[in-house]
Parts: sequence; C-alpha cells; structure tokens
Amino acid sequence: MGRSFSNNRLLNKLINGEYLPILNFVKNDDELRIEMRIGNQAKIYFKKSLIMTLFPIRQPELLATGYWEKGIKPELIFNSPEVYFETAQKLVECHKQDVKKNKEFEIQQKIAKYNNSIKNQYLVIDMEYQFAQEKVLNRTKGKTRFDLVAIDLKRNKIMLLELKQGLSSLSGNAGVEDHFLRYQEHFVHSQFQSALKDDVKGIIWSKNQLGLLGFDISDLLKMVNLAEIDYAYVFATDYESEMIRYKQQYGQKYTTLYLDVKANNFILNDGI
Repeated sequence: MGRSFSNNRLLNKLINGEYLPILNFVKNDDELRIEMRIGNQAKIYFKKSLIMTLFPIRQPELLATGYWEKGIKPELIFNSPEVYFETAQKLVECHKQDVKKNKEFEIQQKIAKYNNSIKNQYLVIDMEYQFAQEKVLNRTKGKTRFDLVAIDLKRNKIMLLELKQGLSSLSGNAGVEDHFLRYQEHFVHSQFQSALKDDVKGIIWSKNQLGLLGFDISDLLKMVNLAEIDYAYVFATDYESEMIRYKQQYGQKYTTLYLDVKANNFILNDGI
C-alpha cells in the first residue's frame, strides 16, 4: 500500500524502539503533526515547516540550517525529545515573519486536528500531499502539493482540499483558478487516481499502527477502494464581508467548505 511502512524497521523504531519518545511527544503536542512519506520516511511538521525526518536506518534529519544559522542549533536527545522540539519550534516562529502565512498554516493544522474522527463528515488523513511530480508532464506550474487529503464519509469521496485564507489568497500563481488547473492536470493522469487510493490506504494503515487513529479502520479501508476522487476549497475568514464576496465570485463555480475563523470551530461540513 502506497505510503505505508513497507520496511518494518522504521515502524518498530517508532512503536517499540528509540523513536518511541518522539512519537509520544508528537501525539501530545497539538501543534506537531507526523505524516507518512514515500521511501519509508516519517516527517514531523510544525506550522507547515518540516522540523524532523525519520528513516529506517539513517540518523534523523533535523531542522534545516536556514532556521538556526544565526541562533542556537537544536540538538536531539532520543530519550528527551522535548528539548529539541521546544528549541525547533521557537526557531521556526522567529524565522517565519509572514503573519498571513503563519495564520493560514495554523488554520490548516487545526483543521487536521479537529477532523480526526469518523464521527465527523470529513476525516483528514494527510497534509501537504504530493504525487510523483515527474509524472505530471504537462503541469502549468512547478511542483504541486495539496494542503489536505480528507475522506468525505457522507459521500464516500477522497477529497483533495486547498485552504484559502482571506480574499488576498484567491488570485495569482497560487490562486483559486491556478490550483484548480493543477488538480485537473493530476486527475486526468493515468496513474494518479490509483496511486492516490494506494497512498490513502497506506497512510491510514500506518497511522493506525502508530496509534494515531482511535477507531477500527477495516471498514474505512474498504470504503477507499470504492471512493470517488474530488477537489474542493476551504475558504477561511474572520469577516462576513469576505465570505459574501467569495460566495459571489467563486461559490457557484467551485465546491467550497466555509470556515468562520472567529467562531473558533474548525470542523468541516457542507455549510459554515
């Protein structure tokens, strides 16, 4: 299955070995997110910044030099990972000066956190999903990542979701029209749909093995085999005026889920 631990060495390190303190710390920190990646890798993100990569054999890759070259280099002690994560998180916060992007990243992480149950309509299973880019030969732009991958449990669809925060995010190279074209380029690729389903099943299986899902996954895996694939936007704003403007301009053209950020409710559904 796609993005699963085909090599048990990394899985064993996470659930029984030297990486177990890291996994436990991530589970208990609402701002950290662990994701499965191709090549038997587990990547840990903080506000969309990659702060650690775990491998089956190699030593972990830590926070990139650009974050700490003018500060203190974070050091990892396997039995006390909280020291590393505290330092790495502070360095990321200092490095990211774009307030708007910071807010968007925080919203994305909250969506992933609060849509992590089969009791909700949408089950978010991955962030920053990327199909093998060398296979998308006719893409309009460079590399394409989808902000969130979710399963619509009501309609049995695998949803690729792109988060847009405020009206200023709707135009340009990363705007609404541009992202929809990128989705279409992926969707028509002969291997994309089967690869996505394999990845989704692999992610679900792996996260279940790590104790990150609190439910029986057997029915969910069966659903994925029959699921359709679709695309939607999540439009998040603090302002009713922006919500109205978006609906007037894009609401009828693109499937959109709406989040009223000031309400502090990040559960996705068909309305606000």
